[in-house]
Amino acid sequence: MSVTLRYARPALYADYARAAVGVAVCFLPMLFVARNTVTVVLAVLGVLFLLFGARTAFRHATEIVADESGVAARGPFGGRIAWDRLERLKLAYYATRRDRKGGWMHMTLAGEGRTLRLDSSLDGFTDIARMAARAGAANGLEVSDATRANFAALDISFPAAAAAETTA
Repeated sequence: MSVTLRYARPALYADYARAAVGVAVCFLPMLFVARNTVTVVLAVLGVLFLLFGARTAFRHATEIVADESGVAARGPFGGRIAWDRLERLKLAYYATRRDRKGGWMHMTLAGEGRTLRLDSSLDGFTDIARMAARAGAANGLEVSDATRANFAALDISFPAAAAAETTA
């Protein structure tokens, strides 16, 4: 079974809007005021917003393809990792509120000299996470307790390291 995923358009459009507003807020005042320390700070912040906009464009142009043999990012800065070559797996959760009700997940996959980073705004993120957990368990990867808990939050079980060693 092959799965082709893209980042959710509403999330991308919201990021484009954030980047545009940030660029405007930072660069427009520079047209009307004399150059000073404040304008230098605004210029640096404006460049950061430009980079954020470029990152959003790269994500917009990227397609994630996963099948039983591996996962690949097609587009700028793409790459492929075969599941049987997966060497590192991390699933992190970043909360936006103290009660941990809002936030996003970020998965890092590494192997074959490549690293792929995916986040939960990717349509079908749970499908990729399930495949990655299966591959990580099959490869006997040791993952942190936080990664294990984050998989559990997605209703994906990741066997304990001791259980993986006894089956080997």
